[in-house]
Formats: sequence, structure tokens, C-alpha cells
Amino acid sequence: CGMTRAAPLVLKLYATNHSIQAIDRLNSTIGNTMNNLMPMENTTHWILQGKGGVGKSFASSILAQYMIERGHEPACGDTDPVNSTFYQIAALNVQLIKIAEDGIVMQRLFDPLFESILLSDRVSVVDNGASTFLPFAQFIKSNCVLETMQEYGKQVFIHCVVTGGQSKDDTAAGLISLIDLVRSTQSNAKIVVWVNEFWGKPTFDGKTLEQNEWFQEALPIIQGVVTIVQRNGDDFITDIRLMTERHMTYREVKVSTDFGLMPKEAL
Repeated sequence: CGMTRAAPLVLKLYATNHSIQAIDRLNSTIGNTMNNLMPMENTTHWILQGKGGVGKSFASSILAQYMIERGHEPACGDTDPVNSTFYQIAALNVQLIKIAEDGIVMQRLFDPLFESILLSDRVSVVDNGASTFLPFAQFIKSNCVLETMQEYGKQVFIHCVVTGGQSKDDTAAGLISLIDLVRSTQSNAKIVVWVNEFWGKPTFDGKTLEQNEWFQEALPIIQGVVTIVQRNGDDFITDIRLMTERHMTYREVKVSTDFGLMPKEAL
């Protein structure tokens, strides 16, 4: 595909599952790297992972908020027909995208989504549920979506979450399938890996994710690695739970009277 081999960006976010500081870190690091590729207006970000409950909607919300902090107005969408967590964050103005009929995902309903991305110069963030992972990936491959996006001047970033704990192997398998998907195309699509350490660090036969041979071989298409580092503290976890249960953004937390000074500083 004519892509050059480069070491991936590595960014660590020190939090349990979230952090206000993540916005600034993403602004200065991931944002600069992406902007070096092409203007932010021509990028589209798809969060994909076949395992549920691993932090996909968190990654989506972080991306959208970092883009807003940089002065952009991202077009946000949620295709999850079961758990529309991203859609429930009202401040991000997320559009619920119907891709299912009678509980069955219909690939033809992806057409309006991709057409809207192609016809807009706004940066976009699309959160996909576990149930839409396979249909979404199959549609991308069978309809040459990545190649079409590149033809229209769109830079695609596929974001994939990998966790430790019992979901380690499943999430790694999801990442490998996305790597294979991108390799099978003639496109410049990139993958951003989010390592969520909430359930522990993902290790494979004593090796970290990045030390695996298959990961090293995929470096040409891996844009970067975002590590969400586990942080202990019952108070912190309680504050995070309150924020996420109320579907709030970090900006809203900063001005909310429901959070004291110390919780705001901790977040």
C-alpha cells in the first residue's frame, strides 16, 4: 500500500477509566500527530471492537471532547442498537444512527452513514457497539469503503480498545481482525490502539501487547497507542461513576455544583 514503517505514538492517560487531563494530553500529542497527516476536518474516527463493555464509548467521548477543545465541531454518531451510551452524552450532540430493523443489523442502513461522512468536511466520531462490529467490518471490506474514503480525501482512523483480565484474548482478537482488514485494502487507513488497564495490564506469554510479533509487524498501520493506566482510590472511582452515570463531559464536571473542589481536581 506504499505506507512507510514508523514507530507508533505512545500516550499514557493516568486515570481509572477517565481523566480531564486526558483532554490536554490528547490535544498536544495525538492531535498534533493527526494534524501532521492532513487537516482535522478531513478525518473520520471509527471506534470498533467486538467485545462489549471494554471502554469503546469512553474512547469516543474522549475523542469528541478533545476535538471540541481544539475548536472543532465534530459530527458524532452512535450505531449501537443495544447500549447507546455515547448517544446519551447530550453535550456532545450525538446522533443515534439506525442500522437495525426488528433487532437485526441491516448492512444497507450503513449507506447513509458513510455517504454523510464523504459529503462533509467536518471531523466525525462514530461509536459502534459489539453487535455491529462484524456487520460494520464486513460492509467496509465488501464495499471498498476505506479505499473510497481515501479517494474522497478522507483520512480514516480506526480506534480499537484492548483490555487486560478475562477479556484480554477477545479484545486482542478484535484488534488482529482489524489489522487484517486494513491490510486487505489498498488504503491509507490507520489504527489507534487504546489499552485499558482497568482490569489489569494485558500481557501475552509474559509480553506486553506492543512486544508481540504480530503487533510489531503491524506498525506501518498503527498510528499510536493510548494507555489508560489504572489508578487506585475509592473516592476517585465513585466520582468517575457519578460522572459517567450522569453522562457528563469534563467541561460540565468543572462547572457542576454536584462535584466539590477535590473531586474536580481528582478527575
